[in-house]
Amino acid sequence: MFATLRSTVSRVAASMLAPPPLLRKAERGFKFHSKMGRGWSHRVAMMKNMVTSLIEHERIKTNLTKAKEVSRLCDRMVTWAKRGDQQGYRKVARYVRTRQCITKLFTILSMRFKERQGGYTRVLKTYPRMGDHAEMAFVELVDRPMLRMPYALPEQPQSVMPGRGGRSWRVGKRQLNDERR
Repeated sequence: MFATLRSTVSRVAASMLAPPPLLRKAERGFKFHSKMGRGWSHRVAMMKNMVTSLIEHERIKTNLTKAKEVSRLCDRMVTWAKRGDQQGYRKVARYVRTRQCITKLFTILSMRFKERQGGYTRVLKTYPRMGDHAEMAFVELVDRPMLRMPYALPEQPQSVMPGRGGRSWRVGKRQLNDERR
């Protein structure tokens, strides 16, 4: 009985004297949903560069996994910028690389998204990449101004006989029943 009491007291005393455990890397800042085949420092550096590019150009193209991570991180940056205080500036400055992008975030983008309560970015899937068939996507800021009008589609000519665009029309006047063997 005394042995268990002595060990319990020593464990409690040791826990009171021990320094607090250090925070793990995932708890220190942004937590990723995917590893993306990279180490922690490479992932963080890549996300910082991509967030800076997204704020600068307002639309970037990347693969789908990175697009979802960048979208989450950029939404947080806009939320912090909308606060407009010193703490928000410091949090944004940890992830955005250039002063021009920080200024744009705190002036132009915070005014643009003043009434919006979230969902500042949009992820649009596009065609797979040619080399490795990876899923690609565009990440863009919502409500961004259109720089140029999209091209108008040329008017498509109507078929000669509407409703007759199939194989039976293409083969001409032959009967398809004659082709059976």
